[in-house]
Amino acid sequence: MLALRSLPRAAALWALFASLLVAAIAAAPGARADATFEGSTPTNGETVVGPVTEIELVFSDPIGLNTAETRLLDAEGTELIYETVDDGNTWLIEPALSLDNGVYGLIWQAEAADGHTVRGVVRFGVGDVVLEDPEPTPQEGSFDNQLAVAEAQSGGSGGGFFASIGAGLANLGVIVGWGVALFVAFVTTARMTWVGKYLMQLMRIAGAIAMVGAVIELAAQLLGSGGGNLMVAAILRLAAGAALFAVPGMVNGSPFIWVLSGVVIVSYAIDGHTVTQGPLWLMLLADASHVTFAAIWGGGIIALAIALALVIRRRDERDVLVPDGSELAIRFSRFATYAVFGVSITGIVMAFFILPDVGSLVSSPWGILLLIKIALVATLAIRGARVHFGAIPEIEYAQVQREAGDDVHDLERSHLRDLRRSLMPSMVLVLAILIVSGLLVQASTTG
Repeated sequence: MLALRSLPRAAALWALFASLLVAAIAAAPGARADATFEGSTPTNGETVVGPVTEIELVFSDPIGLNTAETRLLDAEGTELIYETVDDGNTWLIEPALSLDNGVYGLIWQAEAADGHTVRGVVRFGVGDVVLEDPEPTPQEGSFDNQLAVAEAQSGGSGGGFFASIGAGLANLGVIVGWGVALFVAFVTTARMTWVGKYLMQLMRIAGAIAMVGAVIELAAQLLGSGGGNLMVAAILRLAAGAALFAVPGMVNGSPFIWVLSGVVIVSYAIDGHTVTQGPLWLMLLADASHVTFAAIWGGGIIALAIALALVIRRRDERDVLVPDGSELAIRFSRFATYAVFGVSITGIVMAFFILPDVGSLVSSPWGILLLIKIALVATLAIRGARVHFGAIPEIEYAQVQREAGDDVHDLERSHLRDLRRSLMPSMVLVLAILIVSGLLVQASTTG
């Protein structure tokens, strides 16, 4: 009955959070987290009278032009010397010699503040020339060939598809492993040394997944000319995964947890869209809090389910394990309650600054992934509310009976078995949420 009564309350809370999210995005400033290419002068495919002394590239936000990858070509495919002028959202490409009668091409590459790479091609004519369609199979190294290769890579990227896959795996491994470590450090008590030993293997598995994902992400960033901050973030997640895989005797009070937490928080603070919009201090604080709450909640659910598996299976030690299992469930339920509200509030703050408008929720990859994540988190929260208001009071009551001298081991163990069974779908939701969260880092906030 308690669980049934909790559902309207949980639904009302999530309706409130959804309303706050929409209101926050509706009131958000119009800036974009991704710098996008808005046009050039001359435009692509245009023929101008000339001579041309400068080529103008305009972006939605300040961006850094990669002069090592930006090339100005004549019709023979020869690179021309140029200088650049940075005017915030606008870059001027000034040829050393004015461009007279002929066909020219500009292959440009720039890096946004969030580390994602933007590429493009501008092909134009000067004077009395006709821009013909490129040859279907141009000779390698020719003007048309160089432009065709560059055009195939144009657009925005942070490493592309493989970087997204790597980020999803790295996020999954790091958050689960870190969350389990936080569970051992702060949810368990000093006498529960068996928890850390039992969960050690889970931390190692999570660390291995994080390392594989980070290596894929880093390789994709290197091949795709991703930003330096994205590469550093991938390296830090690789380090976090390695630390989890080779976890030193993880016990309560170990400095390992503080070092690990610092590495993870910094890795998320310097990548993705959080470094591009809003007051930097606020976004860094919100992001650090968001990822910490996510680890406490998501990693804790998995850690509790695994720990309860041992409690239920080991009948020979039930006098110790069953009371410990009940205490773990009760203590984690309190942590999880705070984490749910923390994840929601910090998520709303970040969405306020990252998304340019409400329409971006359905028109941009980032917005669509965010909606999927919100739906998954809402489902997980409602399931958590049912546990918090249903199963946990029953376990607490069994504890009271035990402390009064009643033999309730079998009843208590039955409650823990039911709790673990209810946690299994929640574990699947956690894994899905973490993968989607990793994909958000690489996704664009514009359609």
